[in-house]
Amino acid sequence: MSKAKSERLVNLLIMMLSARGYVTKHQIRSTIEGYRHQSDGAFERMFERDKEELRAAGVPIATGSNEPDLDIEAGYRIERSDFELPPVAFTPEELAVLGAAASVWQDSVAAQQTVDALETLRAAGADPDPERLMTLRPRIPAEPGFDAAREALLARREVRFDYRGQPRQVQPWRLSQRRGRWYLLGFDLQRSAPRNFKLSRVTSDVAAVGPTHAYEVPPADELAGLVRFDGDRDGAFAVVALRDQMGGDVRRMAQPATWDHPLPEGFTAWRLESPRPEILAADICELGPDAICLAPQELRDMVIRQLQGIADRWEA
Repeated sequence: MSKAKSERLVNLLIMMLSARGYVTKHQIRSTIEGYRHQSDGAFERMFERDKEELRAAGVPIATGSNEPDLDIEAGYRIERSDFELPPVAFTPEELAVLGAAASVWQDSVAAQQTVDALETLRAAGADPDPERLMTLRPRIPAEPGFDAAREALLARREVRFDYRGQPRQVQPWRLSQRRGRWYLLGFDLQRSAPRNFKLSRVTSDVAAVGPTHAYEVPPADELAGLVRFDGDRDGAFAVVALRDQMGGDVRRMAQPATWDHPLPEGFTAWRLESPRPEILAADICELGPDAICLAPQELRDMVIRQLQGIADRWEA
């Protein structure tokens, strides 16, 4: 995607999300630089394509009027309640870990694009409401295959990838996010049926194949009934060395474990289980020097990366 198109889509998203009411096509065209100098026909085509791309990415664009009793031009807006994830409750310990993670969040591109978009809209005379933009705060980086899947979805191209070690060829229909994970809904050509794919389980590059506009996407109401989230069913475990008399909350959820290698003095081995490895990594990082992740290696590497990121952040 070109930089100009990316900026135009971000500006359109910000304008509709931050608006205090419905914004008309005229307001959108006169405010957003990418539309302003287009001919009537070019603007209409560009605007319709941009709306389609946002909707394909899961953005709920509502149509309506600020004065429904008057015969005036309809407008557009994005309801924050429809766009953001539902509220999630965290314990004080979890909030502490999330705060540390936010401090070292590595992908700040979206944050800068939001700032740039707000400045552009204000300069053009718009009055965006920043409070409505809280849902756009940087939270979760996309999965490695997200960009390729999104581009293929927008182009209506089939994709190939390995899923849990098995080759798949899929017609992408929709990308959805749930609890910080991205899911691809599409038609699985090998199984001749709709399937949901958790992008974190894709074990290869996502490669687009074949021509564009190769298939039709079912209507949105049909897709809504096909989306399935496997939520917290994955399951993960860790073998952790805990300092004696420390980590009481974690220890209460753990089971004694056997570890065949020497441990530091004052530490004993425990087995932890959790729905997702990210939760385990956060729990271990929270304990700092009182916990050592022993296994599996993938989780150990994740913990080391997070702790190193926190250290680098605070040293800077």
